[in-house]
Amino acid sequence: MRVLVTRAEEAGRKTAKRLADLGHSAVLLPLASPVHQPDQALAALAKGHSALAFTSAEACRALLPLRETLVAHQATPVFCVGKKTADAAEKLGFKHIITAEGDGAVLAARVSDEPIDWRSPLLYLAGQPRARGFEKGLDAHAIPFCVADAYRMETVCYDQQGLRERLQDIPVDAVLIYSAETARRFMALPLDVLDGAVFGRSRFLCLSAKVAEALAPGWRERAEIASAPDEASLFTLL
Repeated sequence: MRVLVTRAEEAGRKTAKRLADLGHSAVLLPLASPVHQPDQALAALAKGHSALAFTSAEACRALLPLRETLVAHQATPVFCVGKKTADAAEKLGFKHIITAEGDGAVLAARVSDEPIDWRSPLLYLAGQPRARGFEKGLDAHAIPFCVADAYRMETVCYDQQGLRERLQDIPVDAVLIYSAETARRFMALPLDVLDGAVFGRSRFLCLSAKVAEALAPGWRERAEIASAPDEASLFTLL
């Protein structure tokens, strides 16, 4: 199958390799690029906190320049969504990593299960834009927290020529879409320049129902939703 990968460049290349290993042909079309903000994370880490939380591996990558500073925080409880984020946190040197499989709301429930003294807040090292499920979940469980934006995702823009060069007017069998923001960025592309044959029969494989809802009507009808919000489940739809 010819599969369009819409993730940021670094993550997209890893996904493309996994697809190739499965016998698929991957086309990279990164729709956003991460801009790391380690200074904001550093300022937040200097304040008192009882635990840390990451909902993306990109936030962990944003902290790579702070490895020496993070030595003082290695024993701090660190909550992560999914194995990939947990693996990225481990590479930073954290020793006490607690993982929840699912989304931000599931992670918030996992945080509430831990016997932590919340006299100091949880520090959520996050990115922009983001869903607010984790923050809403923390509020629901009355867990004090503060947020530092460790990175932001900037839209990668394509003009008509750039889009055609990437896709080469060859039909795409499936489009992998990982977030609602990615879906909105995809719909904002100059898709009208393409022959209808490129996406005319494409399936839009989405990480969740919320992601599918961000597609435009007509396109949304061809959306399929992964059984769990992770790449392995997304691949099972291929």
